[in-house]
Amino acid sequence: MKLKLIFIFAIILTFGLTVQNQVFAETNTSAIEKKHTDIYDAFLALLNPYAEEAIRKKYPERSYALWNAEILEVTRKTGGYSQYDFNVKVKYDTYTGPFNPPEGFVTLTFNVTIEGVTVTEFKE
Repeated sequence: MKLKLIFIFAIILTFGLTVQNQVFAETNTSAIEKKHTDIYDAFLALLNPYAEEAIRKKYPERSYALWNAEILEVTRKTGGYSQYDFNVKVKYDTYTGPFNPPEGFVTLTFNVTIEGVTVTEFKE
């Protein structure tokens, strides 16, 4: 009888831990998917050449990855219909080399217009 109780307890414990881990994994995946939608990733990809130029100009040895870049703010500079002037603030986590620890965050502010994109502010 004691052996049966231990066996049932072990099965319940194993099942409970498995279900709990599945819920935790699904929660983390959905949070990442909400942050990185197709439009979000496309926006980061379009700003990438300007970010790379600005970061490499100041820190030639540093790199960054778009998967952990974060768009902090998008604001329209002028109000009204058909006004396409924006300030976009993006935070990049920079690093040196593939196996080294992160160097720190760099925040870039972009001026996005129909004529083009310029980096207006570089913060460390």
